[in-house]
Amino acid sequence: MPIPTSALLPHLSAVAPYLTPSVMTNLGVGGYHLMVGLVTGVMKYGQIAVSKNAVAHPYISTAHRASLMYGFASVQMAAMAALSSYSETTNMTATVAAQAYFVQAVILYVVHGLLRDTTNQLKSPHKLGEKHTLPGWMVHGFMGTLVLAEIGGVGVLFAGMLKTFAKIYASTR
Repeated sequence: MPIPTSALLPHLSAVAPYLTPSVMTNLGVGGYHLMVGLVTGVMKYGQIAVSKNAVAHPYISTAHRASLMYGFASVQMAAMAALSSYSETTNMTATVAAQAYFVQAVILYVVHGLLRDTTNQLKSPHKLGEKHTLPGWMVHGFMGTLVLAEIGGVGVLFAGMLKTFAKIYASTR
């Protein structure tokens, strides 16, 4: 349901029609990713400051970089959703699929970085803390669904944007 323009500040009324749920979700989650990237940057600095070799745990560094990249990817996804010719239901489904895995991946990186339980979460045995291991099927199953959801979700938004571009191009011929 569109936001009534009368309820918006005057400078937002021009963009209000484009702030669909999928666009706002991508921008909102993108802000979350950016904030997590900044916070994990502080965590990274803290670990570097107390480390004998001046390095942070690899998964804290990975969480930091991934969060920052996912933040910018989210803005790109918002633009693709805004330009997509697909239904809002399709755009929102694609958005949620990709963003859910972006968030989960970073959470797992932070968990491994704080627990310092592994430097390679895909290496067997799949450690979770000092006392626990995860079955390989669970780790690799998660990675398989992550690949499908991230590439599939972004791919749908990209295809919807390309469909719009094709319509524009066809209408100018």
